[in-house]
Amino acid sequence: MVLKKVRRRLGDVMIAVGLALCALAITITLSAPANAQNANTDTQRGQGTGEKDPWLGGNWQLGAIGKVESNPYRGADSTDLNGLPLIAYDAERMHIGTDEVDIKVWKNDFASVSFIGGLRGAPFDPDDSAYLNGMEDPDMGYDIGMGFATRLWRGELVGKYLTDVTDTHDGHEVDLSYSVPVQWGHARFKWGAGVTWQSENLVDYGAGVARNEVRADRAYYAPDATFLPHLDLSVAYPLTENLNIIGTGGVVYLSDEYTDSPIIDDDYVLSAGLGLVYTF
Repeated sequence: MVLKKVRRRLGDVMIAVGLALCALAITITLSAPANAQNANTDTQRGQGTGEKDPWLGGNWQLGAIGKVESNPYRGADSTDLNGLPLIAYDAERMHIGTDEVDIKVWKNDFASVSFIGGLRGAPFDPDDSAYLNGMEDPDMGYDIGMGFATRLWRGELVGKYLTDVTDTHDGHEVDLSYSVPVQWGHARFKWGAGVTWQSENLVDYGAGVARNEVRADRAYYAPDATFLPHLDLSVAYPLTENLNIIGTGGVVYLSDEYTDSPIIDDDYVLSAGLGLVYTF
């Protein structure tokens, strides 16, 4: 009981952190009209000198990304294979695409605050396994929130707060990660690590078992909020001036709130992705 109260308090703290990121973005935006004026002046200067507009001077991206991921659900195939078409507009202060939305509402040479959003895929399909049959089919959702990034030592510290806006899981997520870029020949690597906090509703979305889903080999399960450590790696390699090959990899370590679920078998989720992106 004491442990659950502590976890709930930590959850309240993490939601407060997420809301603080939102408040920080709004405060900086409203309290710095001089910065906005300077930005407008810089834009006008850029137009006169041939520099790109930070909002409208970007490029379009077309491509496709395939991803293979280990499946931690009991009785399911060991891996899942998914594909995602990529259509995006990418500028210095704005990225809007099928992969994610990232609009920098405030930015200087060392830090930025962004409005962010992205799809959240359904965690499982009840048809994937006999042990999942009879479970409610989870819907895909869309999360929005705020992000903060700043230079730190040789890399970048990034914080993100996301919340459900589609009434899919009604949960919240806060992620804090640190990544370091490495140039090796023409290849650009980025490796990093972080920890993600997920609220009770979000964990329940992926690992919970409702009372109407209980059967002889599947007990009722209502998880608490939890922390998930993760390691990440990405690489980009130019094949031509406009065509890049992109690779990603990572591992997420599942906490007891996930592994104690009767529908979860593994302690981690491994993933790898490969894609081609054409920029013009």
